[in-house]
Amino acid sequence: AWHFVSSGEVENTLFFKCTIIPQGTDAALIATISWPAFAIHMPSIVEATMERVDVLKGTYGYKRFTRDGYATVLETNTLYSQGELSKFRGIESEWPMFFAYQVIGSFFNQQLERAEQFAELMEPLIVHPVSEKYPWLPKYYFVPEGSVEAERENPGSQARRSNFKLHMEPRFLWGQAVYIISQMLLKKVLTIHDLDPLGRHSPANTRPMSLLSRYSTITSRPATMCIQMILIAESNRLQQILATYGIRTQTPVEIEPLKLWPPATIVKAFAFMGFNKRLGLKGRPPRPLGCLGTSKFYRICGSTVLVFSHLFEDDRFYFSYDIKALIEEVKNDLIFLSKWWRMKGRPSYCFLVKEDMIIGHGRDELIRFLVSLQGNSMDGVRIVLGRAQNFVATGCIDHLDFFPDWAAQLEEFSGLKRLHGGRSFLSLSDLPRILDDKDFDSLMPAPLAVAITEAVSRSHFGDKPDSEIVAFVCHDGDRRDLWPYRPPMEGVEAVFESAVSVRAIDYAQEVAALHELMHRHGLDYVLRPNEELSTVRDFFTNLSRRAGLNQIWQVSFLSTLIAAGGDADPDRLLHLKFNLTVVRLTSALLGNYVHSLAPSTSSILVFGKQLTIGTVQGPEVNLNKPMNPRQLCDLLQDTVFPVNPLQVSLQQELILYVSALLIKDKSLFKDIAIIRLGWFLEAMKLQLEAEEARSEAKHGDSDVNSRDAGIRDLGKPGDTAETLVKARSLGACHLYSLSPSSLKSLLYRTLCSDSVEHIHNSQKSWRCNTSPSRGGSNEFQTIKPIVLESPALSDENKSPEEVLYQRQLDGCLGRVPNTFYESVYHILERSPCGVLIASNLLPQNPTLTDMTPHDLNLVVEVERMLSDIKDPAYRALFVETVMVIAVILERNQELSFTEVVDFRLVIQNAIKDFAIVNHISSNEESRENRLPTPTRRSKRRPSWPENVAVAENWEAYARFASTPANIRLGTTSFLAKASIALLLHGTINLSDVNKEACCLS
Repeated sequence: AWHFVSSGEVENTLFFKCTIIPQGTDAALIATISWPAFAIHMPSIVEATMERVDVLKGTYGYKRFTRDGYATVLETNTLYSQGELSKFRGIESEWPMFFAYQVIGSFFNQQLERAEQFAELMEPLIVHPVSEKYPWLPKYYFVPEGSVEAERENPGSQARRSNFKLHMEPRFLWGQAVYIISQMLLKKVLTIHDLDPLGRHSPANTRPMSLLSRYSTITSRPATMCIQMILIAESNRLQQILATYGIRTQTPVEIEPLKLWPPATIVKAFAFMGFNKRLGLKGRPPRPLGCLGTSKFYRICGSTVLVFSHLFEDDRFYFSYDIKALIEEVKNDLIFLSKWWRMKGRPSYCFLVKEDMIIGHGRDELIRFLVSLQGNSMDGVRIVLGRAQNFVATGCIDHLDFFPDWAAQLEEFSGLKRLHGGRSFLSLSDLPRILDDKDFDSLMPAPLAVAITEAVSRSHFGDKPDSEIVAFVCHDGDRRDLWPYRPPMEGVEAVFESAVSVRAIDYAQEVAALHELMHRHGLDYVLRPNEELSTVRDFFTNLSRRAGLNQIWQVSFLSTLIAAGGDADPDRLLHLKFNLTVVRLTSALLGNYVHSLAPSTSSILVFGKQLTIGTVQGPEVNLNKPMNPRQLCDLLQDTVFPVNPLQVSLQQELILYVSALLIKDKSLFKDIAIIRLGWFLEAMKLQLEAEEARSEAKHGDSDVNSRDAGIRDLGKPGDTAETLVKARSLGACHLYSLSPSSLKSLLYRTLCSDSVEHIHNSQKSWRCNTSPSRGGSNEFQTIKPIVLESPALSDENKSPEEVLYQRQLDGCLGRVPNTFYESVYHILERSPCGVLIASNLLPQNPTLTDMTPHDLNLVVEVERMLSDIKDPAYRALFVETVMVIAVILERNQELSFTEVVDFRLVIQNAIKDFAIVNHISSNEESRENRLPTPTRRSKRRPSWPENVAVAENWEAYARFASTPANIRLGTTSFLAKASIALLLHGTINLSDVNKEACCLS
């Protein structure tokens, strides 16, 4: 017999449980976090969960969950109709069995006084049948039919009846068994060790384990954690070059008799676990192993196998081209191993050094990192370097006894004898010379970024025959004469004069040509028979590597030449500025996907966030449950690829980064309920444009004339909306070219930018400056006046561009105040006809009957309706309008709406009033009176003009969206005025209102 426990999946399960469990409110959590499941061993989480469950506690037991209709007198059928759940609120049956669970759990937690307290609560609930010798614990206690209304008015005031003597109600053996166990513990007939002989109530690292086990087992964390690190060089030449820096490595041949396997091979080996053709069992699904799984030695059919990290696989996306990101991932792996390793022996981490790594821009950083490892410490993690053979005795070894002997003879399981990498240098003198990487994160020239993004479009080859496209792809020399697309160079010749810029555009046009061939014939279309590069797939793979190694552009300015000594070859002087546009596109066209995509998606969902895959221009699909890797890949291919293939790669990166940031600091997403990947990318484009505008304002336009020539004019104040749409693409061009590490940093900066604080401040000022008023009696005087406090200095000093940017950013990210959904619910309570969100009607019933103010279903429904708003600035105004109306209704309980509440009408009336006050004509065409945004620097269009709600007066809307909320004559003032006008067409109920509350002071 054999068994295997995946350590990575154990830790993932523990992480998921620790994140999910505190979010729920269900009495079943008592048995989940305590006996018999013992799912959680962290005291803080157990305590937080118990606090949530105690909301369900009553005199007769625990309610299973709110609005539970089971066994109530109002339950007429087992399948409820829509809106029927609300009638069970406040009269749910209470189950004394959970008191018995609490008694048992208290014994395991060494809380004997608490156990006695629950035993006392349970004692009056016991029934003593005349025909029975032993007492029985009823299944539940219910509210009698005549006490339903009284119980609702005063919860806990009515006596309940047990189910014990009800007709056709059997004895509840489950509850009786739990009761008997609790009594045996109280009478000291049982001990907790009798009840849990395996010690599952204790954390895994404190349980007694046999040290003679053949398999790896979960044990305690070593007192002195030390990670064994093995450096493997791809070739002998690379080994010699690294040795000149004092870095000792081994080649795949030198680690014999050990075998070196890539992670994909060990995954194939695990497919034999549980495989049985006769029973139709397919074995373990081809899920990638995590960091814990690749840090072991494996004994397979008499051989010892070493597995290198999945970070170094050849088909692992394109992250290996960014050495900075690669090193960061390695450091994260080491930190993760030091925290979560719980197995016998030390973890053994295999670092595979490839030739491609020292050809590109990050060679110096890689060398510094490898040299620093010899200090036996990295970010507080202890490390020991050595030979693989010497680490077997002290490492963790797992035996894969299920692996068949015949499979060990297959070539794919023979191990790697030689790795095939780049062969572009013979010695150190052949390596490219690279300058300091201090400008690593800066952007490439705008004309070049736009030219590359334009050149990758396959439409340039759409009208060309196959023979001409094949000739272009297979041409070995200079192809500039064959380019179908030629970027406009007037006034920006200096940007395009370098060989690196020419090569970047040439790569872009090559991928466009291959994309067109793939679209016509598929990836296996043969271009050159009997050649090493034969099919479209082969050319794509080769182009991806070439573009990845030459992903930098050159600035051949005088200062650069001087820094290099004055006589250097300009084509060897490369500033480190990424252009991964071609690499990302080839990865998407080849169908490459990140191995950890599915676990990262699950992590996002576990944190209570939902995920939306799609683009701004196309459809979106909402993910509310985990999916396997194949399903995620198909979803990206079907939803994103037809609209924008580049975003297939970008959205995969975004999933990884969002998951990592949630784990590191979930407060970054506290105001975001649904993560819409397409709109997140739009927010990152806005952030890029805003940062560039700030940089230009700081250094002056003269410093960037050459960089932005030809693009700057697209955003000057006199442009039309159509021209501004074109200018909007500049942020996308820069975004597509960023390195993975820069993209992750950009996402972090985007999330850290000013959030919806201005709405919170406004709401606070409304609450602090409204007071009961005294005065006359007409209907206008029943409205408590909203007096805004003096605006914050920061709000007054914000430019229109900054205000517009913040609204667009909040709209793209979907950020809302933490009481937004609750405010929608309370507005709906005062709106019998429902409310219009965008063009969607949210009815009062069954919304109020089926949902609570904090219901996740309410959040999903509101967000689904808000997704129809394609203008992020308008969405931010929509959220602000909801908050304004909610505060007015909260301070004026006598008001309600009689018609459908159309928030768009409130915004429209506010804009009209704003236009009158600011003397903005609907047909205004004067340049000097136009909106000051987007400025020449911002290059950002005011908003997405597809929204028909503001099409009547674009100028007034644009200026309104650029006005701060919490200032005198700010947007809040006009929205409040329009809301009050709409409310005065509704009803005013004064029957339950104090007369003094209806007077103006």
